[in-house]
Parts: sequence; structure tokens; C-alpha cells
Amino acid sequence: MKLNKLQYGFLIFLLSFSAKAMEIKGTIDLQNDWQPVVYLASLNSPENLFVASPDFIIAETFIQPNGSFLIETSSIPADLRFYRLYLVKGNNSMVEFNTTTHRNYMHLLLDKNSSIEIEGKVENNTLSILKLTGSPDNNTILEFDTEVAKRKQKFTSDITKAKSNYLTQDLENYIRAFVRTQENSLVGLYALYHLEEKDTDFLKNSDFYFDFQKRIQAQYPDALYTQSYTELLEKLIGFRDLVCEIPGVQPRWKDNLLIAQSVVILLLIVVIVLLFLSSGRRKALAQSEDDKYRNSFSKLTVKEQEILKLLAEGKTNKEIAQELYVELSTVKTHINSIYKQLQLANRKEAVDYYKGLKLEG
Repeated sequence: MKLNKLQYGFLIFLLSFSAKAMEIKGTIDLQNDWQPVVYLASLNSPENLFVASPDFIIAETFIQPNGSFLIETSSIPADLRFYRLYLVKGNNSMVEFNTTTHRNYMHLLLDKNSSIEIEGKVENNTLSILKLTGSPDNNTILEFDTEVAKRKQKFTSDITKAKSNYLTQDLENYIRAFVRTQENSLVGLYALYHLEEKDTDFLKNSDFYFDFQKRIQAQYPDALYTQSYTELLEKLIGFRDLVCEIPGVQPRWKDNLLIAQSVVILLLIVVIVLLFLSSGRRKALAQSEDDKYRNSFSKLTVKEQEILKLLAEGKTNKEIAQELYVELSTVKTHINSIYKQLQLANRKEAVDYYKGLKLEG
């Protein structure tokens, strides 16, 4: 059967449409001790933004001697998903990514029809993206990552606790403001998951989380990530119910009441502590507390002592898992064990406990 020109053109259109594939191309100027391979990992949950696994890898390609590379794949979902593009240093056979200042990756928001071009280079053991074309959303994500990394560099070991608290609050305010201003709620979702202490933040800013749920449900009602966020919100509500013993959905005045109650309790504690310190038993009590701290600390396992030290340095559960090369669930189990053995209620008490230790050496 012969095809007329219209039928032939339509057939060509169908074939080209069916062959459509996501394309990532560009150039990367490598240092000599980096492998000439680009990996692409698919992240089916926002939680996986901070998790590395060989199971996530869906494509890899060699970087040519001139620095060029090309990744093409049609074996991906049609809807927008998060992906991680990253390199590996040296002869390390493990596929991993580094979230410290020496970043070896970038995150992308792509669908099956995406086509982007990247220009990057590796210097000072860090992957720097010089130019990204083909996706305004991914440029926004790149700018967000750059700003967050810049702000986190201010968290040095020699800053005071007051300064650290100020910088933490400033970073959280920046992230929330960024989320609110994004037209694409998936870009906002990416930023929202960078709030490290979402459970405690939810106690103070629950309206922010509920407002974002309305946005993402309106824009992406059937998306996989929308369901993931709904599950996150349910966990946050459960946490607040457990801590505050109040309904999950409540008006703002109850949040303010909770804050006021906390301030009153804090003032009472301060008064009690001042009265206690004014007594003549301060020196004996301090010695007794030191002995108690040492004895309790010595009962912890070596791994638990390491985790407590990292908690005191301000590291998140995810950062601890990456530094100790263990699963996130393992870190959480150890932290719960630490709390139980030391009779602590939360992370702040754990940090204060460790800083109160007067260990020799």
C-alpha cells in the first residue's frame, strides 16, 4: 500500500515522538584524579535527595578526552522527577556523592522530554557548574544549592552557640522564603526538604507546611512526590501530637500559646537554677555531676560516643550516616539508645550533655 505525503509525514511524526528521550549533554573539565564517567541516578522520593545507592543509577557515560559527554535515555517516567548527576574521584569503586564543600554532584528536575546542556569543571576537588541551558527551573535549583552551600560555610567550629543559632534561623528563613516564591511547587519541594529539623520547625511554622500542601496538590495532584509530601506531613502532625498533646490541625493562637508556655517554663527553670547555684554546695555538686557524666558516657559503645560527638558538632542524622558510612536508620537507632541510656529527651539535651563533659585529653 502506498502512502501519500500527508500519511507519510504523520508516520514520521509518530516515529519521532515515540523515540523521544531525555538528553543531558555538555562538557566537564576534569582533574587528573577523577574518573572520566558521569553517573545519572533517579530519585523516586524527595528523601532520596540525601541518600546514595547503586540501585538509583539509571545511566552512565564516559567523558571524552575533549571533556564532552552525552546521556540519552527513554527508560524513565514521563512526569517530572528529581535526578542526580555526579562524578567519582580516584579509583573509588563505590558510587557515592559528597555533600560537604567538596561537592561532586548536582540535582536536576527532569521529565522524559527534557533536553539540557551543562558546562562544568572540577577544581579544588569540587564540581562547579559554569553554565546550564535548557531549563529555567534547574537554573533556579542550581542557584538555591549555591546559596545554601555558601551559607553553610559560615558554620565553623569556632563560632559561639548564639551565632550558630542565629545562622541556623537565618538559613531556615531563607529556605522558607524561597519555597514560597517558586511558581513550580516541585522546585519549592526540593528546597523544603533542605530544612534539616522539619519536626521542630513544624511546631513553630505549621501554616507554612499546610499552605505548601495546598499548592503542590493543586499543581501536581497525582504526582508521586505529592504523595511523598502528604506522608511527610502526616509524620509531622504525629510528632506534634506526641510532643504537644494537641490536635494536628490547629489555629495559630494555639501555636503562640505553646510558645508562651515554653517561655514561662524556661524562666522558671532559670530562677530555680540561679537559686540552686547560690547555695554553698555548688562545688560538691559540680564534682558529682562530672563523675555522673563520665560514668554515663563510658557506658556508651564506641559508635554511640562517636555519634554523640557528631551531634554536638551540629551535624544532622543524614550527615552522621554519611560520615560513618552507615544507614540512616542505624543512626536513628543509636541516637534513641543514647537518649535512653543518658536519660535525655531531645537533641538539645544531648548537645548540652556532651558539652558539659569534662573529659581528660
